[in-house]
Amino acid sequence: LRAQVLDEFVNADGYKGLRSPSFPTLTRILKGFRRGEMTVVTGPTGVGKTSFLSQLSLDYAQQGVQTLWGSFEIPNARLAKRMLSQYARKDFSRSIADFNDSADQFQELPLYFLRFFGMTEVEKVIDAMDYAIYVYDVQHVLLDNLQFMMGLQQGSFRTKFDAQDYALDLFRKFS
Repeated sequence: LRAQVLDEFVNADGYKGLRSPSFPTLTRILKGFRRGEMTVVTGPTGVGKTSFLSQLSLDYAQQGVQTLWGSFEIPNARLAKRMLSQYARKDFSRSIADFNDSADQFQELPLYFLRFFGMTEVEKVIDAMDYAIYVYDVQHVLLDNLQFMMGLQQGSFRTKFDAQDYALDLFRKFS
């Protein structure tokens, strides 16, 4: 263990992950994206979590990282619309000029979308993630929004927080 700790000090650059051009401060703090790590982003409704995660996933996908999106709050078409606008840096609702070119380029990104929406069993989500990793070599998974995914299902849990803790534990073990 001591030798491994020393190696992380001496060869710190070797432990850095993929950087996010859009979020250099985040890259500096988290040391970039590294496979097998789990990051949880929380906050109240409407503060920009989905927009932030969309841009972060675009940064990584543009660098070749196979990315899987699971959006349980926003339908995939609306999420893809938001991501396309972010990718092209254009508001196509004002003008659809260049839409086809931008959509063609966007479609080439290694982005995949789960087909679940709303309340979904955690085990089904994990099975779909496992499949995407096997078939598409997915390296980056985003799940937005745990509360919508879990819905009001508590099953044998006393509270929704117990159910969310259980889900996070399964996701942590999966990563």
